[in-house]
Amino acid sequence: MPTASLTRQSTLLQPGHANAFVAEGFGIAPHVVASSDELRGLRLAVKDVFDVEGQRLGAGNPLWLGQQTPATSTALIVARLLEAGAQWIGKTVTDELAFSLLGINTHYGTPDNAASPGRIVGGSSSGSAAAVAAGFADIGLGTDCGGSCRLPASHCGVWGIRPTQGRIAGRGGFSLAHSFDTAGWFTRDADTLASVFTVLTEEVVPPLRDTASTSLNCHIVLDAIADCDPAVRAALPDLLARLGMAMSLTTLSEGELPLDDWAKAHRWLQGAEIWQQHGHWVREHGHSLAPDVLRRFLAGAAVSRQDVSRAQRTRVHAMQHLARVLDDPHAVLIFPTSPGAAPARHATQDALETHRSRAQRHLCIAGLAGLPEVSLPWLRVATSDGPGGEAPVGLSVVGARGNDALVIAAARRLADIGTA
Repeated sequence: MPTASLTRQSTLLQPGHANAFVAEGFGIAPHVVASSDELRGLRLAVKDVFDVEGQRLGAGNPLWLGQQTPATSTALIVARLLEAGAQWIGKTVTDELAFSLLGINTHYGTPDNAASPGRIVGGSSSGSAAAVAAGFADIGLGTDCGGSCRLPASHCGVWGIRPTQGRIAGRGGFSLAHSFDTAGWFTRDADTLASVFTVLTEEVVPPLRDTASTSLNCHIVLDAIADCDPAVRAALPDLLARLGMAMSLTTLSEGELPLDDWAKAHRWLQGAEIWQQHGHWVREHGHSLAPDVLRRFLAGAAVSRQDVSRAQRTRVHAMQHLARVLDDPHAVLIFPTSPGAAPARHATQDALETHRSRAQRHLCIAGLAGLPEVSLPWLRVATSDGPGGEAPVGLSVVGARGNDALVIAAARRLADIGTA
């Protein structure tokens, strides 16, 4: 049980702290009675895509919010965390209909990045990441469809997880793309991340001591490293030297993972599913969306059946290939979560889209194959594009399907060894 945050007391915050919270539902606790103390004293912020009894679900768009009626029940995952003793804080900002990796919302604003003021948080679970990074919450519940927990974790210097696809019950909320959506969460430390996982899955994360960590087989993904910013690449030799003294390291040679093809397949499949679910609403109400969000919806509408078939074949190939690579029960992949630091908030739209496209090459690995991934705080790199002198970049650990506990344990061990 984590102890670092147990002495914190819940305070009645006002909407706008770190620009992370939405007004509706703020400070109003759902009617759930705590039945255990596993998460006692830990403050919970919840992305505004989960049902909360008596409150409307806004999904980052005022028109969508206005069309909803109050939920008649609370999403299972939210209820489970509250039953475990977590303290309700409020609902957090999300990108419009959760369809962005940037964390910029035309209607509700851009949450503040406490780890790197003046830079974007990343999305779409932007408010939950910002609330945790700023210390207003100990657990930030989000969702991850294309990287919406992992990328904000990297940008904000916090822990973030995408569990195995389907591992966490997702009933009770907004769905973006059904075969990619999964709940995820942010914390400031590994123990809290592991405690939440145990509450939600009933599986305990085993500690990896010095002797046990030597059995880890860590595959370094050169394809993800090749397009990283120079400052990120420059930090890798020191990391690998430290890790190599404590565990087995191998490399997946450049070209082994066709990340451009995988990222394209991810976009096509995700876009087609999103249009399938939300195309009718967008046809009628697309005028309420920011131009970049609307463009992504319309790109999904343009995906043909032939594109879907090709992308699905690529997906199957990716799943089979990664299953072979991760066949050893102690095998994990390691690579930077993002190619570089978060862009400045004042960056041009072209620069933001370039950043989004580059990040997708890293995020598609676990997303396309439905694998568990943890992004842990790794380093701060020097920046020269405006605000601040340094900004965070996370390190990702990916494991085989269903091997979430090992991924969390391995990430915790890597943090002890390589990111001090």
